[in-house]
Amino acid sequence: MCITDPQPTCYGLEPVKLTVEPQTPSITDVELAALRGVDIAERVAEPINRFSVARGAIRLSAYVARKFRR
Repeated sequence: MCITDPQPTCYGLEPVKLTVEPQTPSITDVELAALRGVDIAERVAEPINRFSVARGAIRLSAYVARKFRR
């Protein structure tokens, strides 16, 4: 075995090449996409309700808390 060998292995074997298969989405990815779709449908049907106000308040308080934490 020498560095200049075209296949530098002990047995002269070709190197293994990993093929990249197209990534199929996981169950979690599909679940999150479906939940995003339901959220969009909810926003279209009823743009502002008490739950969207609650979500906004939670996101705003988390944003402010992150800014003060840094």
